[in-house]
Amino acid sequence: MQALRQGARAAGRSAWLVAPGLLVALLRSALGWPAFLLALGLARAGMAARLSAGLAQPGPLLSGAIEALIAPRAVFILTGLWLAGQLASAALRVAWLSGVLPTLGEELSRAVEPRPRFTEGVAFGFAPLLPTALLAFFFELAAQLSALAMYCAITLTSLRYRGGAYPVPAALFGAAALTAAVVIPIVASLAADGALARTALLHDGPANALGEALRRVLRRPGAFLLAGLALGVAAAALLGSAQAMETAALGVARGAPVLLVVGPRLMTSMLAAALATLLELWRLGTVAALACGD
Repeated sequence: MQALRQGARAAGRSAWLVAPGLLVALLRSALGWPAFLLALGLARAGMAARLSAGLAQPGPLLSGAIEALIAPRAVFILTGLWLAGQLASAALRVAWLSGVLPTLGEELSRAVEPRPRFTEGVAFGFAPLLPTALLAFFFELAAQLSALAMYCAITLTSLRYRGGAYPVPAALFGAAALTAAVVIPIVASLAADGALARTALLHDGPANALGEALRRVLRRPGAFLLAGLALGVAAAALLGSAQAMETAALGVARGAPVLLVVGPRLMTSMLAAALATLLELWRLGTVAALACGD
């Protein structure tokens, strides 16, 4: 509860970070559009080629679009655009975190006059934070692959020993593996966030930051998990309220011209995005308090 209060206090006093957070979210969404638009253009070109050949039936048109999309050059270009968009999106998030975490750290330290750290963090904190972000990404990926392997093992075991002579050991193995498969990705995600916070606030190296964050999560798993659960409930409540407001606004405007509906939809969408960003600040502040506090 103390970490949640400190995170809420830091997020409230740094609420101006919602504006750059919304900008980063819009830019990250826009980075996925080039590959999508190119895929639409290629599909349209393939359909146009079939139309020019006199084939106007749906089957030939669809096959022309598919052939244009699965051509080797098209596949390489689309894959390259998608990977470039993903890398640029990840770099934008790391840059945002490199400014947000020091700003939240100033509020968490309860300084009398906290100084603005966002621009300084983006300028000088991006390079140290990037290796930690890469290590955290691979750590989370390994945890998810381990969970997937456990799910496969549970499935194979249940198929192999269904109705067998030793149902109790098989059931115990399945229960233990299922619990581990659920817990491991959650612990890995919390440790990754804690490692980013320790690098940004305490200037730990990537390996040291991840190891210390994982040690703290394993030492106090209840605090991390309960904080994550509380934030999840708060996110569901606030975002559900925003969704209800959007539904009510669109219900009142039902039957109105499209131009009149665009305004309420944009307003409610921006409100939901702003609430999601504020909740993200709260989560980062809470994790930073748990991972870096004495």
